Amino acid sequence: MTKTILRLTISGALLLLTALAVVAAKFFGAFFFDFYPALSRWVTAALAGVTSVVPFALCEFLLIALILWFVITLVRAIVKKRMVRWLTGALLVLCALLTAFVCIWGLNYYAQPMRERLGLSDRQFTVEELKEATIYYRDRAGELADKVERDENGVMVEYDFGELAKAAGNGYETLGQSMEDFSGSTVRVKKLLSSPLQGKLGATGVFICLTGESCVSTTTHSASMPYTMCHEIGHRMAFAREDEANFAGFLACAANPRAEFQYSGYYAAFRYCYNALYGQDPAAAQEVWRGVSEAVARDWADSAEHYKALRNETAAEVSDTVYDAYLKSFSVKSGVQSYGEVADLLLVWYFERLK
Repeated sequence: MTKTILRLTISGALLLLTALAVVAAKFFGAFFFDFYPALSRWVTAALAGVTSVVPFALCEFLLIALILWFVITLVRAIVKKRMVRWLTGALLVLCALLTAFVCIWGLNYYAQPMRERLGLSDRQFTVEELKEATIYYRDRAGELADKVERDENGVMVEYDFGELAKAAGNGYETLGQSMEDFSGSTVRVKKLLSSPLQGKLGATGVFICLTGESCVSTTTHSASMPYTMCHEIGHRMAFAREDEANFAGFLACAANPRAEFQYSGYYAAFRYCYNALYGQDPAAAQEVWRGVSEAVARDWADSAEHYKALRNETAAEVSDTVYDAYLKSFSVKSGVQSYGEVADLLLVWYFERLK
């Protein structure tokens, strides 16, 4: 009974600590976020440095080990009729993981918007301005499309995963020279052994803050692979929100000296802006599409077929529902729709930094 009470007490203390951390982030942000993002980057960089000694995604093996531990100890508890002890032990482990997640990285969801940290304005854009920016990203993607290797069907080839994984951090290293927010770990991206499952779920990558690992599914389409790698490193840079990790990924791709990263970044930027424009004015979007290069159009069409063949609609819908709930629990009101909100950042970047 003493162990049971101790576990409950520690679990309660951890939950209280987590709650206090969230309160501090939400209500004392001006002070809290003067130091937290840098601290988060430092901790995840240290963890990434340790886990980078193994070439595989350690997080997957740790997850399997955790599941096995739960199952084995549950069976033992049932046999020995010690369910209360098991429940309090399981609760303690879950509380410890939750506290570690929130304190190490999760509080970044409450940070001031990325545009403020980068000195960008916050304003609304007209449909004409959206159209203009979309044309710019379309044309830039078209220029870069001819600089990447293509197969006999005109689709971007699948570059070696290992080479891309090592080079994905190069753009961040360039950005980090002038912007502190990009000064985190750039150790290589890891491939997920669960890639076939990720493909069925419609997922392309994940960042695990408890191990500092930025991981990408090998089922990601070739034209999006470099960008997706940079997106996951963007999470390691303490950009928790999906639209901000998307924008960080674009900036890193644009700053990378390798053509495949530059193309992948502008290709993604065009897709996001085009989809936003189509949602506002389908006729204007169709007009923009008429100027798309053949190479970009082939990648777009092949990507649609690629994911259609992989995705299991039922599994993907369940996965999206769970992730949507997760994002909304951290005050991301738009949930999974937040991915597309990167178009706002791409617009302000075009009008204030590129045009």
